[in-house]
Amino acid sequence: MRVVIVNDDCSEKMYESRDLIDTTLHNQVMLIPSKSKEENAIEILRAYLSGAKPILYDQENLSLKEKMESLGEKPFADSDFAAMFFTSGSTGFPTGAFKSHENIETDMEALVRAFGHFRINKVVATVPFIHIYGFLAALLLPLKLGVDLVFKEHFLPHDLLSFAKPHHLVVTTPLYIKSLLRLGESKDLSETIFISSTGPLPVEIAKEFTDTFKTTLIQLFGSTETGSIAFKKQDDSFWTPFGGVKISLNSEGLLHVSSSFISKTLWQEGFTQTGGAIQSFDYAVVENGKFQLIGRSSHIVKIAGKRYATSHIEEILEAMEGIEKALVHVKHTNTELKDEVLLVFLEATQPVSIKEIKRILKQKLGKINLPIELKIVDKISTTLMGKKCMPL
Repeated sequence: MRVVIVNDDCSEKMYESRDLIDTTLHNQVMLIPSKSKEENAIEILRAYLSGAKPILYDQENLSLKEKMESLGEKPFADSDFAAMFFTSGSTGFPTGAFKSHENIETDMEALVRAFGHFRINKVVATVPFIHIYGFLAALLLPLKLGVDLVFKEHFLPHDLLSFAKPHHLVVTTPLYIKSLLRLGESKDLSETIFISSTGPLPVEIAKEFTDTFKTTLIQLFGSTETGSIAFKKQDDSFWTPFGGVKISLNSEGLLHVSSSFISKTLWQEGFTQTGGAIQSFDYAVVENGKFQLIGRSSHIVKIAGKRYATSHIEEILEAMEGIEKALVHVKHTNTELKDEVLLVFLEATQPVSIKEIKRILKQKLGKINLPIELKIVDKISTTLMGKKCMPL
């Protein structure tokens, strides 16, 4: 496998994966924060291929950055894992998910079975490699398929369209899918495959994309803790679980997942065991072994690929001077590039701007690029049980 970085002036820099193996790194814990795509791709591949234990984290999340820098490698030295990834948990602070070699290899076997029958001679990636999706689909998949990985530090939609060639597999996100449609251009991409993840695409947008470019679109559904869960093609509304993934619904109709891909150990302030099963916050309908997602629990929302509790965001806002009460809701829209909008209702004794809200959320949660709609209201009422009511 070759890793090829294309610069804006069209010059290229190339690494051979076999040259990255360093036996002195075997079993060493390595903290790898988010950097440039090139630095992260090479550091992560070197660590994984050398049998090290990389801990990958996004240093744009300031609380996580501070935590990892203060802890260092020592607390994890005795743990047996192949890689560790972080995701935001229901409390607002990221949860670390340890991935064993079995987690990763069985997950990769499922992905290869899903994509191995396509004729693929190159993988083009727009996603960062520090998160589980980029690690599996953008770094390890081309390694397993024995093909080149190609990426730029910053992809513009026009760039991506030019890179989408016959027998190329494009690993991307809903944002890029929507951006390509907004170019208003057409191109026959019938021999190009697109993988999209980090959030579901509305059925109508998936259909418009596949019709416009005559291409194959495969969406992946999963999480940091679970790894890959399911996939769907073109404009399908039902998800097909990967081989080895068992799904069911709990009494509330929320999706329950078990598989060999799931992290058995999670970490936040201490270590917890999952038993190889995860209870998600996704409401679903199950039919004939497939499932349809019908929404997320109102208490946990997925924004820009990360999970946050709306109550946690409300607590942050209510700590601001001049804000008496806050109610946060996530509005879904199919007309914008980012299909999740943060709707913020405030009882305030002084003017508050969207800029101020973004500043405090960035300070507390890290860099999150959220569209925000702000509504200042006279009163946010509550029920007898203390639950806040949505203002009319």
